[in-house]
Amino acid sequence: MKLTRALSLVCILAFALLAASTPAQDQTAGPLRLPVHVHSARSSAAAGTNAAEDPLQVKRTAEPLATEACKYTFTTGSGATLMTYCITVNGNFGGFESPAGVEMLHQGGAFEGYGVCDFSTNAEYFDYAYTDSANWNAPILVTENSTEVKIERTTSDGLWTLTQVITKVTGMPPNAKIMMTLKNNSSVTKLVGLLRFAAFVPDHASASGNFNENYDGTGNSVWGYIPDFATFSTTSDPNGLMLQNVGGAQPPSISSPHSAFANKGEGGPHPCDSNANIGGTIINAEGSGVLFYAFQLTKEQSVTVTSRYIPF
Repeated sequence: MKLTRALSLVCILAFALLAASTPAQDQTAGPLRLPVHVHSARSSAAAGTNAAEDPLQVKRTAEPLATEACKYTFTTGSGATLMTYCITVNGNFGGFESPAGVEMLHQGGAFEGYGVCDFSTNAEYFDYAYTDSANWNAPILVTENSTEVKIERTTSDGLWTLTQVITKVTGMPPNAKIMMTLKNNSSVTKLVGLLRFAAFVPDHASASGNFNENYDGTGNSVWGYIPDFATFSTTSDPNGLMLQNVGGAQPPSISSPHSAFANKGEGGPHPCDSNANIGGTIINAEGSGVLFYAFQLTKEQSVTVTSRYIPF
């Protein structure tokens, strides 16, 4: 079975684990590359010129459902213990401030969201707030209260349903917990990838025009931050935001290899090619983070994974 070099390590592990039980899958063709080869508005504004085209630097597009606008806002604490974030109607984070005065996601735009890759067909579904794949149905608000919001969304072909429960967690430090449940609505067993994406940014990036910071990952967590005594020009304070996997998949019987890694550039990845622009440890540059899971789901089977955004 031939795999493209761009598939992430976790996908390779998943194929090695599951290939024997999925003989009908054909991975000889490369992942789909969608026609979104234009740099983002934020990069252009920071650079003052048109940057070189990069397939991951996707621009804001006219899909009717993609939005960065806040809909549901959650707040806890104050000052050093403050955490306030907002969620769009589609289940994206439209901003994350913690502690007070330190915005870590919305700097000239909120680049955050989720993606799905159906490896049996190489079909991709994603929504990163500033753009989406235009193959989702409208979101359904299931529940909303002072601590959490639950949003359900099905792909336009009806094959997948993603349900997100995003919960405010108080304490020190506070965090935002994300439970993502993916259901295979089809009548056949499928190998699928599910990811969470975030373009972390320092707290004064938009005002200073300097979006550079440091990025890294451990396999279980990925983060962006400004180090203390930074050696590059920035007015931002030494703060950071981490996207972290929490626990194992549910039910435990479903194997769920996962990986967290930093990517070069601020644009969201193609879910079927999620580490094509992997950056390892990124120092003094624009970057982003990806938390990627792989599963084999039988017909009408669901799996739930949990992650969180935590400031540091």
